[in-house]
Amino acid sequence: LAHTPCTKRLRPVCASSTPSTRSPISLSLLLQVATRGVMLRSLAVCSLISAHVASTDAFAVGGKLPNLALSAPRQNVMHRSNPLSAARMTLAEPSSESEVWKGTETLNNELLVRIDDQWYDLSRWRRAHPAGSHWIDLYKNQDATEVMYGFHSDQGIEMIKRLPKAKAAPEGVAPVSESTRNFRKWREELLAEGWFDRDWRHEAFNLVSWATWVTAGIMLAQFPVLGAQFGAVFVLAVANTVAGWLAHDYVHGRGKFADFMRPFGSFCAGMSPTWWSEKHNLHHARTNEVGKDEDIATDPALFLWAPDPKNDAPWRKFQGMYLPLPMSMLFFLWRFDSITTAIDRKNKGELIGLACHYAVMLSFVPPATFIGALFLSGFMTAIITTVTHQTEDLFFDEEPEFVEGQFRSTRDAECSNPFSEWLWGGMQYQLEHHLFPTMPRYKYPALVPRVKAFAEENNLSFRVTPEFPLLKRNVDLYHKVATLPPAPGAKGSRPEGVARTDVTSIVANVAVGTKTPP
Repeated sequence: LAHTPCTKRLRPVCASSTPSTRSPISLSLLLQVATRGVMLRSLAVCSLISAHVASTDAFAVGGKLPNLALSAPRQNVMHRSNPLSAARMTLAEPSSESEVWKGTETLNNELLVRIDDQWYDLSRWRRAHPAGSHWIDLYKNQDATEVMYGFHSDQGIEMIKRLPKAKAAPEGVAPVSESTRNFRKWREELLAEGWFDRDWRHEAFNLVSWATWVTAGIMLAQFPVLGAQFGAVFVLAVANTVAGWLAHDYVHGRGKFADFMRPFGSFCAGMSPTWWSEKHNLHHARTNEVGKDEDIATDPALFLWAPDPKNDAPWRKFQGMYLPLPMSMLFFLWRFDSITTAIDRKNKGELIGLACHYAVMLSFVPPATFIGALFLSGFMTAIITTVTHQTEDLFFDEEPEFVEGQFRSTRDAECSNPFSEWLWGGMQYQLEHHLFPTMPRYKYPALVPRVKAFAEENNLSFRVTPEFPLLKRNVDLYHKVATLPPAPGAKGSRPEGVARTDVTSIVANVAVGTKTPP
């Protein structure tokens, strides 16, 4: 179609050309026509692919194609270094009616999901989901409105219009609560008021502050003096923690700036944005739901509740004493999982970023100093990320609505000084972040009064505790669980019979003999 009108328009020119000039002119024009046609076709194909992979979140739902779907269940569209490599097209139909889709936990292949009071039939779309079928299977016969709007780009949200609608709603599903409806109205108001817009001054401050600390740490590491090396460990630990918050910002963020800065995670923080988004967004969507939220699957190193005897470990009784050690290992675990994920996915962009990160750091920082910084940074980050959830409600068999679940599973922290306010990286406003994960973190302090008002108006509990009492509260929990006897029948922190390749799950399998397939 692109060739035909162009060729017809150009024929008179070719016909009127002299023999001596006709050939080169015709060749030139034909090349232009062919190039234009190829470009138009390429743009059409790219547009079709982008409609599926342009969502900057890890689990955007694709649009409808006749009998075809994107076969990239494990491709994270948040890091789009090579979207075409994730766009192989395969049939999206099961080989038989009884086939169990990969990632599902049911023989019933019907998958109905509610978004904005409309039920959609995603039975043939689960494998098209960029983050994997297991994501949308979690919302079988459930409402996914908050997850859709909270973790997807504008392009991803536009795809809702293209999803196949269900012929009938499933039976026995509770209606949307009044508090959830009020939350949706409130989110629209905040969106219209510009709360999700980025401010270049705050973004610049965050980047410059990180660059200042990492530069100072590298400079200190150049002095072969023990005191300077210890100083470098502290400064680089702070820089690494801050780099983690920035990478966290760009994974959650929406818009061109966040898209451009997303590789910061691999180049500057030593972590895979693909791995991080898949793990972290699941934590956001199903916070403190046992067997789903990996952030509370800390055993066998640390136990948050009395386990079943088969999942228990003899060292649990001492966990209050050795608590700092597993917390300090946080970044070693995360970085190991990042490397293995980038290798498994053959993500060349992230592998290059990770290689550059370690090449630069180990060229300017002695290995012992670098390792020490990772230990200290892991300890600081683990404290910050755990205390706002682990002492709150745990959902063993309950699946609360998104808004209610966030208020019950999340607690804010009041920082006691400006340095803590900066070092916490916005995580002291944990509830605000969980309610509005795509909102820039520097907007959260001003949002707190409105969150409190919303909680009062909707009979929800706004929880906040000063930082040091909150830390003590978390330590006390570990000491308490250490003294509890095993609880036969207690639910495990990881789903049984589901393969896990992250290092903590591997350790759990070896330590307590969990029957997890390889």
